[in-house]
Amino acid sequence: MLGRFACFDGALIERVFQPAADAISYRLGLDRLRIAGFCLDGASIAWIFSQAGGLSEAVTQWQACTVFLRVVLLMLGLLALCSLRVAFQRVTAAKGMNPLRVMMLPHRGVLLMLFATRLLALDSFASAADFAALSFALCALYLGACVSPPPSFSREARKGTASAERTG
Repeated sequence: MLGRFACFDGALIERVFQPAADAISYRLGLDRLRIAGFCLDGASIAWIFSQAGGLSEAVTQWQACTVFLRVVLLMLGLLALCSLRVAFQRVTAAKGMNPLRVMMLPHRGVLLMLFATRLLALDSFASAADFAALSFALCALYLGACVSPPPSFSREARKGTASAERTG
């Protein structure tokens, strides 16, 4: 089962997210981890919105236990997203395969499963915000798994290369 999911996951990375990351990098000049960071910011904002309704309702009804549990859930979600950001910042596109591609395979599987179940149960603002948080987090995990494109040459290096090609 894990082998089949790994093939599906690899196809998603190679056919959907790698071209998207390359296009965004080309158009905006941002690297894939910075784009994934923006997705994590969107996931954090959507997570706050998804929890705000239940938390404010518990506060207005003076339910201290529910407020405590909602705040803990909100903080755990934000902590998870922040730790994912730290993991992205620690990864450098070194020689060979991106370590996030293999390391985050189970995380992407769980998020894909949650994404599919939340898609079927969109019925309120909180569930739509939760779906948005999952969508952004899923995009961040897949963009983080993409391979960085090779560094582009500076103008001076390209001019030197072009003149060397003309003379050689």
